[in-house]
Amino acid sequence: MRWVSLRNLKQDRILAQNILDERGRVLLAKGVRLTDALVDRLRKLSIGSVCIEDKATDDIVMREFVRPETRGQVLDATFRTLTELADGNLGRYNRSATSQKRLRPLLLDVVCQLKEVEGTGGHLGTVYLSDGELFHHSVNVTFFAMSLGLGMGLNEEDLIDLGLGTLLHDVGKLKIPEYVLKKPGKLTTEEFEIIKLHPSYGFDILRGVEDLPARSRLVALEHHERVDGSGYPRGLKKDEIHTFSRIAGVADVYEALTANRVYRTGYLPHQAYELLLGAGGTQFDPTVIEAFVQTIAVYPVGMTLILSTGERAVVVESRARQTQRPLVRIIEDRAGNPIAVPWEIDLGKERTIEIVGCEI
Repeated sequence: MRWVSLRNLKQDRILAQNILDERGRVLLAKGVRLTDALVDRLRKLSIGSVCIEDKATDDIVMREFVRPETRGQVLDATFRTLTELADGNLGRYNRSATSQKRLRPLLLDVVCQLKEVEGTGGHLGTVYLSDGELFHHSVNVTFFAMSLGLGMGLNEEDLIDLGLGTLLHDVGKLKIPEYVLKKPGKLTTEEFEIIKLHPSYGFDILRGVEDLPARSRLVALEHHERVDGSGYPRGLKKDEIHTFSRIAGVADVYEALTANRVYRTGYLPHQAYELLLGAGGTQFDPTVIEAFVQTIAVYPVGMTLILSTGERAVVVESRARQTQRPLVRIIEDRAGNPIAVPWEIDLGKERTIEIVGCEI
C-alpha cells in the first residue's frame, strides 16, 4: 500500500485505509473501489491524498503512530470536547468529568501504542477534510508532541498531561470568526491581530475545567511563544515557556507547515524539517528539535515521492537522523508508466537525486 495524490489516482484503485470525518466517523471504508464519482466527492471535501492498495508496494508495511480505530476514537472525543467547551454547554462538574473520563483513558492507550513503535518511520495515517481541519490538526499535533515527549524521556503522567494540553490547545480558535480563520488569501494586519487572540481565548476557556492540570492549560496559552521572545501573546523567552508548550510549539508548526490548507499548499516535509532545524536555538528549544530529529519520520514509510529524475518512488525505509533521505522503491518512470521490475535506491547515498515533490 502507499499514499497517492487524488490528482494522480488511476481509475478503480482500492482504498487501503478508512477516511474519517471531523468526528472520527468513517466516510469511506477500507476496501472501497474508488470510482470517478467517489474521487470527485473527496476532492470537494478538500481531501488531497488517500492510501491505496498497490501491487508494487504490497510488501511495504506502514507503521502508524496509533492504530486507526484509536485515532477515530481520539478524533471523536476531541471534536465533542472542543465544541462543548467552546459553546459553554458544560457545567463545572461536567467540565471536570470531561478530561478525566473521556480523554485520559484514550491518551493512556496512545502512550502504550507509541511505545510499541520502534524508532522512526511512523505515519499519521490521516487525510484532511476542510470541515474538520481544526480537529484533525489537534489530533495530529498531539501524536507528534507525545512522540517528542517520549523521545525526551517524559514519564507516563507527563505524556498524558502533555496530550491533554495539545488536544485542547486550539480551542480558542472556535471563538475566532470563520471568515478570518478560513480566509483563502493573506491575512491583513487587523485579521492577524484577531488570530493572535486565540491563545488567550483558549486559556480562559480551559480555566473553567477544574481537573485539567495547570501545565496542560498553559499549552493553549503558550504554544505560539518562542524561546527568543518573538512569539505571542506575552513574548515569553526560554524557560519562561513551559516545557510542554515548547514541545507543542514545534509539533504545531511542523504539522501546520506540511498540511495543505485552503490558502496554500503544504511545504515538502524536508523543507519544513530544515526550517525547524534552522530555528533551533532561536525560535525553538534545541532539546525539542533534537528529539524531533530522532523521533519523527520526515518521509514516512509508504509515502509516494517525486524525484528530480522525474520518476515516482515509494519510501521503503526511513532511518533515524536521515529521514529526509530515505530508502525508496522506483515504481513509475518519468512518463508515468509502471515499472515492470521496481528497484530501490538509497537517497542517503545517491546524493545527486533530490526529492522535488510528495503526494500528501
